[in-house]
Amino acid sequence: MLDTRPLPILQIAAGAWLLAVGGCASSPDIQAVKARDLVVTAEGSEIIVTVELRNPNDAPVELTTWDYSVIINDQKAYSGQWVASLTLPPQDRMLAELPAFVPASFGDVTGAEWRIGGQLTYRATGKLDKLLYQLGVNHLSTNFGTGGTGIEKVAVVATPAPKPEAQKPEAPKPEAPK
Repeated sequence: MLDTRPLPILQIAAGAWLLAVGGCASSPDIQAVKARDLVVTAEGSEIIVTVELRNPNDAPVELTTWDYSVIINDQKAYSGQWVASLTLPPQDRMLAELPAFVPASFGDVTGAEWRIGGQLTYRATGKLDKLLYQLGVNHLSTNFGTGGTGIEKVAVVATPAPKPEAQKPEAPKPEAPK
């Protein structure tokens, strides 16, 4: 005879927990590589921080969003978000570049100590992981913090273009007498 009794809530919760744990991917590893200036203006410097990502999993990991801050000489210089839009291959490494703006009030940052840190959201790509993500159960993120010393000066200093001088209209030439 078929047992038609409803499942106890504890059994349902345990099953959901096993599904969630069974579909979890390990977090990507994130290490600083370098920071470099792109453009320097009177307002500040546009920099790029290069980080190396390592996927310890046997399946690809889809990186979705970076939410991060850049600290220069123990002062917050920048906070922002950046859409990752990368798929990190299994058991592989990849470089990613994160933009930031350092205000001119920080002065010359060539030899500065810098750190970048925050949160990276990502998705595991297994079938169970995708299903759990769509159900709102498996939204993965990892905190990170890494840094270095020195910001490469590869930037071109941007100077404002000179304003063209307005040409004075020529005075009318007197006509020659007839």
